[in-house]
Amino acid sequence: MVVTNILAALIGLYFICGGIAILSDRKAMAGMMASLVDQPVLGYLGGVMAFAIGGTILAVHSLWTGWLASFVTLVGWVALAEGVLLITARERFLKIVSKVNLDNSFGTAMSLFIIALGGVLLITSLW
Repeated sequence: MVVTNILAALIGLYFICGGIAILSDRKAMAGMMASLVDQPVLGYLGGVMAFAIGGTILAVHSLWTGWLASFVTLVGWVALAEGVLLITARERFLKIVSKVNLDNSFGTAMSLFIIALGGVLLITSLW
């Protein structure tokens, strides 16, 4: 359970930081997405990082007992899948993902949801 709490706290902090980053500098986020498409090495390195993070989470934590443990395991699988897609089908994957518009109310709502989810994970992991 200690590993679950540590990973949940880290994922929660990551979600909070990511949500704030989207809210505070949407143009930079859009620019980063474009860079992943325009510069294949960045997409590949991003895929390697996502693969390594997801694989590491799953190597030390593959539990489906309770919502927190299940969520941490699910994040590991999603990161691993994202890594595989960025490495093997970068252009097609990013073409789909880049259709999400962060400059509108959906982007704001998504950012606030991610921040709230990160807060829940962080608070839950500390208790």
